[in-house]
Amino acid sequence: MQERGFTLVEVIIYVLIVGLILGTLSMFLVNLLHARASSQASSHIITTARMIQDRLTSAMREASAVNTGASTFGIDPGILSLDMVDAGGDPTVFSLTVDNGQIQIQEGVGAPVMLTGEEVDVTSIIFNDLTGSEDVGIIQVQFTLEVANDTESTFFDYVQSFETTLRIPLDQ
Repeated sequence: MQERGFTLVEVIIYVLIVGLILGTLSMFLVNLLHARASSQASSHIITTARMIQDRLTSAMREASAVNTGASTFGIDPGILSLDMVDAGGDPTVFSLTVDNGQIQIQEGVGAPVMLTGEEVDVTSIIFNDLTGSEDVGIIQVQFTLEVANDTESTFFDYVQSFETTLRIPLDQ
């Protein structure tokens, strides 16, 4: 009569195969979670940058001139002050709350309004005045956004820089 069961060699082989499969699956899962976190961080940064650029573009369209005396050009953090056609929003000022903080806009005597949330840090913002002698106002804006990562995990680290050039319409 033959006994049924597994030999020690068979058990070791089965354990090694199962361990290899589990190890591969866990590495795949970790990579998948990392890609998902990076994708979410990237999407959030890009959405925030688009909103900042849209708000800057909108303000430049409604501006009559760049207030060069109240603006800070070529340094970080910069300040952009615009003279507005509508007196209620004059001046409109873009600035940071603190260095490596949040971008805020203040229209006229109103309270400052945050353009970025606490989940994104603005690590730099520089305004450059490119206005020529025959132009009304051309401003280059460079800013860098970083995901505010309060965890020790590098999964959520993401930094991206943006640059745009804005112009006050010539028909103002």
